[in-house]
Amino acid sequence: MDNINVNQTSNRPDRRGANNPMYGRHHSAITRQKQSDAAIRRNQQYKKALDSQHHVTMDEFLSNNPSVKEYIKVLANKIIKEEIDKCVWQIQHQNQRISIPL
Repeated sequence: MDNINVNQTSNRPDRRGANNPMYGRHHSAITRQKQSDAAIRRNQQYKKALDSQHHVTMDEFLSNNPSVKEYIKVLANKIIKEEIDKCVWQIQHQNQRISIPL
């Protein structure tokens, strides 16, 4: 299967200036009002969500989400293993003294 980079501009049509479908057009007053109303509703919902949030400690979060606790344990083990592997590689390939942070 071919690797396709969606960010390559050569694969996309040129949409600058007169090639843009909205070039020379304007939103109607009704459309601008609808966009404004939608933005106001989004902002109100966002503010309401922020106001209703209360601070949750890490212990509360982990006690309510056991899968997160397991994920953190697996992640920590992976990071520790990677650090050990780096140290072993340095010892084997560079014969240098290293210090392991505790």
